[in-house]
Amino acid sequence: MKVKSKMFIASVLGSLGVVTIAFLIASEAYFNSKEVSLATDRCFEDGGSPVVELAVLNLGYTFECKGS
Repeated sequence: MKVKSKMFIASVLGSLGVVTIAFLIASEAYFNSKEVSLATDRCFEDGGSPVVELAVLNLGYTFECKGS
């Protein structure tokens, strides 16, 4: 193989890897927001007050429903 074709394959694989990682991070953030939204709605329905703390770096959250 020529050097140019090896470089092209490496750049395509690298780009594909970056896109895949970005997709996984975005889908994790999306589903976390859906879970928090559903839990918040149910907490309000039960007469409680939701307390949500978001952890940006690890894409996590903590949820607590007070007063229900």
